[in-house]
Amino acid sequence: MKPMIHKQEPSLMPVESEPNRRRRPRIGGQFGLMFSGMDKGQIVMGDGQVLDLSREGIGIRADQLLKPGMELALFIELPDSEEHLCISEARVSWVSGHRLGVTLRTLRLEDQNRLRFFLWPHEQQKPV
Repeated sequence: MKPMIHKQEPSLMPVESEPNRRRRPRIGGQFGLMFSGMDKGQIVMGDGQVLDLSREGIGIRADQLLKPGMELALFIELPDSEEHLCISEARVSWVSGHRLGVTLRTLRLEDQNRLRFFLWPHEQQKPV
């Protein structure tokens, strides 16, 4: 019998099409949201729903089509209060139809603390 020679196949490595930029876990949720911003000199206002939330960013489903790079002000209805969490500066980082991700840029100290307090119990969990 003739000895068989086996070629070693190169090992396959999984490749992510886009790196996950999340540094902290996000909590899932279904919180109401209002937003406003500017697009080509026109005011854009709408409603949406927070899909997930962290200290650095928010996943949103919006009733308007928005564009990456747009600057927005966000008003989030957190379940712990009747007062909206106000995020005066956020930037749209990606869009897929009516789903989008925004990066939080500027929050008042009071709103930063409120967001931290709201997220704190969930930050030990795995990302959504």
